Amino acid sequence: MTPDDLLKRLAFIAAPHERSAELRGDDAAMDAFLTNGKARFLPVWRQKHPFQIGDDGTATPLILHRVTTPGDAVFLGVVSDTAWFGIALDDAVEQELPAEFRSLTEMLPVLSADTAALMVHARALVIWRANHRFCGRCGAPTRAMDAGHSLTCTNPDCAHRSFPRTDPAIITSIIHPDGEQILLGRQQSWPPGVYSTIAGFVEPGESLEAAVAREALEETGVHVSDVRYVASQPWPFPSSIMLGFTCRATTTTIHRHDGELEDCRWFTRAQVLAGGTRGDPGGDLKLSHPFSISRYLIDGWAHKPL
Repeated sequence: MTPDDLLKRLAFIAAPHERSAELRGDDAAMDAFLTNGKARFLPVWRQKHPFQIGDDGTATPLILHRVTTPGDAVFLGVVSDTAWFGIALDDAVEQELPAEFRSLTEMLPVLSADTAALMVHARALVIWRANHRFCGRCGAPTRAMDAGHSLTCTNPDCAHRSFPRTDPAIITSIIHPDGEQILLGRQQSWPPGVYSTIAGFVEPGESLEAAVAREALEETGVHVSDVRYVASQPWPFPSSIMLGFTCRATTTTIHRHDGELEDCRWFTRAQVLAGGTRGDPGGDLKLSHPFSISRYLIDGWAHKPL
């Protein structure tokens, strides 16, 4: 399995649309997009997405051709001559739609890479808008600007502007000094047998490499060095981006200092290659879904292409 083969499995990294940032402040262009009949809207309700389920069980994401409040839509970009928008649904509209609302990660197997990338972009902006309805400085309501890409405080004495935020989180494979084992942990809330790589949020004033070393020590008690960046994956659940690293352990004794992990242990390459996937029945070791950057890092080590 080559690095390219592994990278193609990662969800949400496709770039099907021109984000067209230069048009966000062009009210005439936005009005034209919203009234020419070609606009498409990706709805989000309580961080879930509507899918139409066929009699045979097949699922198709619901894409709206019109909405009752187009001014509330967030501009995503353009595919060919079609403008795409994200839109938050209220409870009344949600009940009217002929669809079932599902989590995006649950439905990834039925989505194309391009559709998944558009939907994750929509949810990221819709969630950001929902979380910033009021000014963080003075508490006054905010007003959307730039086609939904900025929010301005309506208090004229404040007028603070805020912009979409992404929370950086590191995720890392930790390789044993002998190169033949990988350190994986599990949280108590996960299904039995599921293990993953170590992850955590970057703290203010901290470099990414320092965050890798700190999280490894806090969660596992293992000291690491030789921290190297590998790849990233958008993960707005609700607002993160996962920054993937690999590093080498300089100590091997495990101490779960912060209690975040229920278990943590070294696994051999043979154990990893024989392991199943989260959601599989039975088995002693189940790894993250193939579309996740955690699995990308694990398989990159197990198959030795990285």
